[in-house]
Amino acid sequence: MHLRHILIAAASIVVGSQLAAQDVLIEVVELTNGKPIVGANVSLVDEHGLGLAGNFSDQGGHAVLRAPTPGLYSVKADKVGYDSWSSVQLHVLATQIHVRVGMAVTRNPQLVIPRSEAACQSLTPVGTPAGDLWLEIKKALTASALTEAQGLVPLDVDLYERSLDRNLEVVGQRTEQRTRIARRPAVGISWDQVDSTRRSAVTGGDVYRAPDAATLISDDFVKSHCYAAIRGYGAETGLSGLEFKPARIGSQPELTGVLWMDPKSNVLRSLNFDYVNLPVPLRVARTSGRLEFQQLPSGQWIVPSWYIRLPRVSQVRSEAAGSPVSVRDTLVGFQEVGGTSRPAGTKATSSIAGAPGSIAAADSATAAGNQSDSSSAATPRSLITGVVFDSTTGHGLKDVVVYTGGGKFRTTTDAAGRYELATDVSLTDTLVFDHPRLRLFRVADQMRPVSLPSGAHGEANLVMPSYKTLRAKFCGQNETGTEPQGLAAGYVRDAAGNPVPSAHVWATWRVLWVPQNGRLVETNQQRTVETDTGGDGSYLMCGFARGMQITGKVGMAGRATISESLVIPASLVLEHDFRFGAR
Repeated sequence: MHLRHILIAAASIVVGSQLAAQDVLIEVVELTNGKPIVGANVSLVDEHGLGLAGNFSDQGGHAVLRAPTPGLYSVKADKVGYDSWSSVQLHVLATQIHVRVGMAVTRNPQLVIPRSEAACQSLTPVGTPAGDLWLEIKKALTASALTEAQGLVPLDVDLYERSLDRNLEVVGQRTEQRTRIARRPAVGISWDQVDSTRRSAVTGGDVYRAPDAATLISDDFVKSHCYAAIRGYGAETGLSGLEFKPARIGSQPELTGVLWMDPKSNVLRSLNFDYVNLPVPLRVARTSGRLEFQQLPSGQWIVPSWYIRLPRVSQVRSEAAGSPVSVRDTLVGFQEVGGTSRPAGTKATSSIAGAPGSIAAADSATAAGNQSDSSSAATPRSLITGVVFDSTTGHGLKDVVVYTGGGKFRTTTDAAGRYELATDVSLTDTLVFDHPRLRLFRVADQMRPVSLPSGAHGEANLVMPSYKTLRAKFCGQNETGTEPQGLAAGYVRDAAGNPVPSAHVWATWRVLWVPQNGRLVETNQQRTVETDTGGDGSYLMCGFARGMQITGKVGMAGRATISESLVIPASLVLEHDFRFGAR
């Protein structure tokens, strides 16, 4: 009986007849109940461990693989949410073989724990936080690489190239649409596109692209990078991250970033990445980007949206009297390329957004033509529409209260950050956008004048800046002068949720090492930053580094001091609220 269970779990092999040579017919089912598994990534592995043909199981759990020549092979099956499965070695000859794969539901990865900011570890084995994360993330990346390499999902793609100013506002854009293409285009940005006047400043004409799944799972990439498991904060709150960075400091451009996974479903969500070791002119700001991942019902994986952003740099000459002429690089803005994709023939869920607009009344004749009943005796309706966009998350901001200064007309943004504010009179007033995040980060233009005649249509959009822009606004440069310092911000409230003004907030941490002349020098410094909450209970303080473990504390007379262990996320912005009396 025990032997029978082992055979079902491993493989059930039956020799067929009168079918194609070297074909392996595979049936993938759940181990506990025998139900078909759709979208499992199955492949043949030769006797030397080299992966060969790959495919996805269909609605009945079936797939067909063909061995290139007779010989010894094993079958491997992977799917997010299930344990990886491998068969015994099979003698694939001139007759067909049937293999039944029984896959067990996977266990959840270990809880992610903070790691030392000095640590640089190779990928650890299964049973460790980083190893467990990689086990699940690699399944999704492998399936994504297979989908793209074989062109298994025809795509409709919307591409764009944008010029942005220093605050990431769109100042120019061109778009392109492609239909029913086999794979996502590998578009990128070269130095020539950013500054054609200094092509000789960067050798090789390197083109910087968003990485693909095949690169991330390659042996060379894995061996040349360090990995650490981290918790998600800010926009990635609730997710587990596998952070990677170059194992050695070199002269060639390298990738660093975080792969974000949902620990409840083991599903890969996104990749945030940066290029490091870039030529000197490009170090004036980050070259960064993002990819999102999506698993289709059929099991294949696509990248529904992606972008890469490169700084646009200009040279500034200083010719002060009596001093030698000096030339320095200054940030002008950014160049960004990216796009969205979807299975061919499906409806687009979103369009490529343009620059945020300002309030402007529409042409009165157009406004009149948009009225549902121009002959109605009702007072013509004035309408203000728009979107509140949060650049820190890449999505619209929900639950922003939008109202006129008098408060008579009021509405709230939906899940996409959109709103409509209708009035039955002409307006000469102040439009107010109110939300805790907007107040916390002192976003400009929360109040703006508006003037609309009766029956007109106006538009007012508000963009919350990116984390990088916020850090540059509130914080100075880090120790190496390569980017703004990390930022921590949030609210302090009492047990009932009321804001606590004038509370003292501080953070301490110990620095284990510092970079010095290209080397890591050991030290043991205790550092502290501190501030007081404002009238609304908010606090904001700077001075942090990526991945830093800190102790955040809040003190106030007559109350027990709050003390919490926190980690500065890869975004370098920690959003965290403290609460007195919370348990």
